[in-house]
Amino acid sequence: MSAPSPRPFRCTDRVRWADVDLVGIMRYSAVTRFLDMAEQELLRAAGLPYSFIFEAPELWMPRRHLSIEFLAPARIDDLLHMVIWVSRLGDSSLTLTMDLRHDDGRLVAEVTLVVVCVTADTFSKRSLPRVVREALTPFVCSTDEARQLA
Repeated sequence: MSAPSPRPFRCTDRVRWADVDLVGIMRYSAVTRFLDMAEQELLRAAGLPYSFIFEAPELWMPRRHLSIEFLAPARIDDLLHMVIWVSRLGDSSLTLTMDLRHDDGRLVAEVTLVVVCVTADTFSKRSLPRVVREALTPFVCSTDEARQLA
């Protein structure tokens, strides 16, 4: 039996009242809400719900780097599609990349998040657990591959 082909994960949500400024355009900070939702749903789809992560008290996975490139505005009630994938799976870190798109395909934002695996007691880097690595492997793909499949 062959391994599944790498693929991005997709989910959708609408721009909410709390996401917009006084003129109804999505605030920059709302992109992190979409990212958090996409990350959580990706982990759930990989068989790693947040409850699993939180039940592993010996390790933490804090954010190390976040970059957002804003490309088009979104407005209240717009349906946005989150396409997220693992663009790098290192020994002690992983990089998640997300395209946030309008329903018509226009790119709202490109997001990159680096998460590092550390020990809870000393906050020193440690290898990603095998179960995390194996669960996320089906979602590892290049940006070109992810956008082609999206």
